[in-house]
Amino acid sequence: MRYIFGVLVPLLLQCLLVFIAIEANTGNGSWVGLGAFLLGMFAIPATAIINLLYIKSNKERGSLTVIGRCLLIAAITPFFILILLMVG
Repeated sequence: MRYIFGVLVPLLLQCLLVFIAIEANTGNGSWVGLGAFLLGMFAIPATAIINLLYIKSNKERGSLTVIGRCLLIAAITPFFILILLMVG
């Protein structure tokens, strides 16, 4: 369960938020959708790998602590996409 909630759920949430940012900026002449796509293309797999390694290295910690930290790590990409949306 730690791997599902620590790796898969943040991965799906990041994919959803990147997809929303891309679709919201399609056809309006803004480059924010392309920026979100490029950021997501590299950041989503990297975040999943980092969360997987974090869960494997912290087996002695409680599940809620580890999952909370994984969700916090996964919140970095949507934060940058939000900055892109504000600037663009």
